[in-house]
Amino acid sequence: MKDVEDLLSNRLLMVARLVKPCESIYDIGTDHCYLPIYMIQKGIIKRAVATDVKKGPVQIALRNINIFGLDTYIDVFVSDGISHVGQDSNIIISGMGADVIIEILTEGIHYAKNANQIIIQCQSKTERLRSFLWDNGFYIEEEALCKEKDKVYNAFRVSYCGVKQIYTEIETIASKKLVKMHHPLLTDYISCHIRKLEDIISGYKASNVVFSKEEELKRALEEINENN
Repeated sequence: MKDVEDLLSNRLLMVARLVKPCESIYDIGTDHCYLPIYMIQKGIIKRAVATDVKKGPVQIALRNINIFGLDTYIDVFVSDGISHVGQDSNIIISGMGADVIIEILTEGIHYAKNANQIIIQCQSKTERLRSFLWDNGFYIEEEALCKEKDKVYNAFRVSYCGVKQIYTEIETIASKKLVKMHHPLLTDYISCHIRKLEDIISGYKASNVVFSKEEELKRALEEINENN
């Protein structure tokens, strides 16, 4: 059997490493289906259900599944959301922005709450996604960072615990888990948010808008970077 590892991006490898070995997994927004193929090859899972909202990616996924001889191990079809997942399922949602992921989880909240594990890789507004998860009783078990094309990406594994988390705004960007890790990419990850705050502050200054809250958040992030 051919090895698909060379075809995987750093982001997908990061996601795969966060998955706790299990019987099967639902890959939401599978695109080319490389991730389920890789995880079956590595023995992380035995079976997979892969879905995408468009016919094009699903057709490509079907082709790749056949190329790697896994058509009896992976089911793939067009679908949006997670309403098709089973009880006590394992779910991957990756390669989407926070707004889309929040919409998927909100519409399928019953299925999300009953999942064994949900691995999420968010492309943008990760701080908003963390807030949503904590506000809705999800616990972030593990986090990871990776770099791809000069951008640092974050992913995490979550499960439902039913207890709303208490958190600060700074922790939505640099969570306690990330800070405790002293990850070599954490400084770059936080620096990106600092630059965004600097742009916001510059805009506020030009419009004579108060920016004390943004300035305080910026200083707190800079302090984390100094101590990392």
